[in-house]
Amino acid sequence: MSNKKIVVIYLFFFFIPYIVSLLIAGIAYNALVLHALTWRIIVGGIVGSLGIFAVKVIAQRPVLIMYRSSTRKSLRRFIHFFILERDKVIIGLNLLIDFLLCIGSIYLVANVLPIEHILGNSIGWLVLIMMISLTLASYLEFDSLSIYTEKKKIKD
Repeated sequence: MSNKKIVVIYLFFFFIPYIVSLLIAGIAYNALVLHALTWRIIVGGIVGSLGIFAVKVIAQRPVLIMYRSSTRKSLRRFIHFFILERDKVIIGLNLLIDFLLCIGSIYLVANVLPIEHILGNSIGWLVLIMMISLTLASYLEFDSLSIYTEKKKIKD
């Protein structure tokens, strides 16, 4: 798999869904809590970061495949940070970064979107964007990211 394909697949498979997940956490929190910018934001950050971490765990196999297939050092370093099958310090840093980004997303949503959009259909649009992004990534390189190998034909 070429580095260009890895970047495109990483963009559609991981980066766009990651940003959308942050926005979903921010919108969901602001839809539930009208006074979002108080101490309760810490709870929202913890819940959001654990949810995003769970999504990262699911995506580990394709991320490992892209990491092993890349040849550019900068790309490998960027992908390597999101591999969670390593040191507990890296896992902790990932959780901390997710926590801080979730809090930032909550603030961003609260200050940018009016309450009508937060309570309206904005999560539906974000889920649609995520589904399209993941569908494109899967279509582009399903064979390269698949954990299944092609079955050999059995002769009768």
